[in-house]
Amino acid sequence: MLIHRVPNVLLGLIAIWLTATLGCGSSTRVATLSDEPAIRDDGGMISLENSLQPLIERFNADRDKPRVVAIVSATCGACVAGAIAVNESVLKAYPSADISVFIVWIDILARDDYAAAQRMAGIFNDPRVRQFHDPNRLVGDAFAKGLLDQPPAWDIYLLYAASPQQLWIDDPPKPTDWMHQIGFRDVDPARRRGGHDLVVGLYDAMSDLGFDPVIESPPSEQKIAAAVRATNALVNSALREASASNPALAMLVQCDRCAKAGFVGQCSLAGYRHIVAITQQIGDDPAALGFLIAGTNNPDGTPLGSDTMIGSDPRLGPISGEVILLDVEGMRCPDCPSKLAISMLFLPGVKRVTVDFDAREARVTIDPPNSISPETLIAAIEQSGFSATLRNEN
Repeated sequence: MLIHRVPNVLLGLIAIWLTATLGCGSSTRVATLSDEPAIRDDGGMISLENSLQPLIERFNADRDKPRVVAIVSATCGACVAGAIAVNESVLKAYPSADISVFIVWIDILARDDYAAAQRMAGIFNDPRVRQFHDPNRLVGDAFAKGLLDQPPAWDIYLLYAASPQQLWIDDPPKPTDWMHQIGFRDVDPARRRGGHDLVVGLYDAMSDLGFDPVIESPPSEQKIAAAVRATNALVNSALREASASNPALAMLVQCDRCAKAGFVGQCSLAGYRHIVAITQQIGDDPAALGFLIAGTNNPDGTPLGSDTMIGSDPRLGPISGEVILLDVEGMRCPDCPSKLAISMLFLPGVKRVTVDFDAREARVTIDPPNSISPETLIAAIEQSGFSATLRNEN
């Protein structure tokens, strides 16, 4: 739990849009075999906007070697860490393995787009990797079949042993092994390998495919964390350069360049199923706005003690006021509660936001009562890519 001093005035955030118009052929259900995908842009990112054919062709062409498929969001912190796990546990740990790795950046969260995928593509620098952008979730829907009850599949990692019979014709073939970080309902819990468990799972899966690693054990948590920090630093540098070269691309003033802009998907505040966020004036300085954010992944619904949070710093006083209860839709992974809480935390009158991922609800404490309307809260939630309705507890 940290208290951050942040400016009282926010600059406007203008989204950085980079669109790529690629001449894709019409979609077809019959796979064809070729040495290279039909469509590739100048930067090496393959667009799947209108057709899965480029991925199908490459996947089938590499049928005689093991294949790894990762479907990840470019702005989900857990997904980015998962992509880094693929780089460290598969590619770097097995540098001589004759494999093909397919990284699919799927648009799931509000800030996912082609530009975000391009920024994260820099994680990989290995000729065995091919990267794709899936703006319409075509890949996520395809790989969900036979594995999940409800598409799309994302933050998911699939491994295929070398087999001429494992061709993608109508649907992707059943993987030899697969794992995920989200916790899909009605899926074997053993498939969930979140955090460092995913690092270990990918490392062991490569060994099961018959490859010998150059390191005796999976990459450590410290090594993965360092790689995540380095990736985030490069992303932040790219964003700053974009703003400097074009004043119209002004960045939002952030809490230490992170939470205030909603980029919590790439920082340590992300990944919690239950979030409590508190904002409070500190002292007499009008600009001395402080806040606390804490989270837990406890699946049993154990409440997070906001009173304990406040008690950890003597400058913060008790919180009381009117509580507005909202039902929320669109939270797809444990990164979302942090983003949802941040979307409302700095609105005038909001003192505390509690978000429960499993209950799909947000409790917002406002003071003085009636100082902000439920409609204003809902509009802020919708701006962050979610939707909400007011719950009548009676």
